Amino acid sequence: MKTAIVIDSSAYVPEALVKQYHLVVINQPILFGNHLYREGVDLTSTEFYERLTKDKTVPTASQVAMTEMQNVFTKLASEGYQAAICFGISSGLSGFISNLAAFAPSVKDLEVYTVDSKFAGAAEGNLALLAAELVARGYAVHDVLSKVEDLQKATHFLLIVYNMRALSKTGRIVSRSPLMGAILGTRTILTFNVAGRLELVTNAHRMNRAFKKAKLRLDADLQKQKTHVRISVLDADNEELSQQWSDELAQTYSQSVVETGKIGPFLGVHAGYKSMAIVWAPDWRDMIEDGQGQVKPKV
Repeated sequence: MKTAIVIDSSAYVPEALVKQYHLVVINQPILFGNHLYREGVDLTSTEFYERLTKDKTVPTASQVAMTEMQNVFTKLASEGYQAAICFGISSGLSGFISNLAAFAPSVKDLEVYTVDSKFAGAAEGNLALLAAELVARGYAVHDVLSKVEDLQKATHFLLIVYNMRALSKTGRIVSRSPLMGAILGTRTILTFNVAGRLELVTNAHRMNRAFKKAKLRLDADLQKQKTHVRISVLDADNEELSQQWSDELAQTYSQSVVETGKIGPFLGVHAGYKSMAIVWAPDWRDMIEDGQGQVKPKV
């Protein structure tokens, strides 16, 4: 079955991998006042954070119209695809994937499967890349979805919010108690719960203290891991700090893959300027097995 992998732009998969796996990227809409921008098309991360710091208008995350998705599916069907596996940012942050799941049964000429990543950024991207590699190797759709679920369950995501003002406006958080951090000027560490909603882990007075607390959780989990781990350091226009953290993690966890990435505009609407995130999970490239249960050679 010829299967397409569809992701939303908030996964921020590097362009080289988008091209390699022929991923279909749905550009998330963002509103500054009445002006609508499409993430990655007419609004880059640099432009977004520049506006965020200078513009008095508070940005909001909008919704991809299902008519747009129908056009995507019609085009895929015309290209010979029989199925599409669609990944979306956590339904705790956006209604996109929930709306798509409700819409999917009405799509003709294409079987549409939806995956609520329950995460964001690289955590969503890793799930989609695993699916894309499995599809490329000829795995059946339901086997792909099973593997994706395994990776999802083993994924950890910590969001270190520099200032809670953005989340206080979007309200995408389980409890309002972390908003006290905005008043006290502390950095707030959040994670996604099993339902994909952001909830408080702890607070720290400075970013370096937050990083140390994040590393303690990383240390505790890596002691239980039996596979290679992929660690992603994501930043909301905070590249210098991102490089410092990734360098230290690469030195500490020399057997792991450590990479940097972005908290782009759509996630940035919630996270705010200068925030950071750390994602870790088994390396998706090590999760492809042959019929004898052995890991297949990487390509």
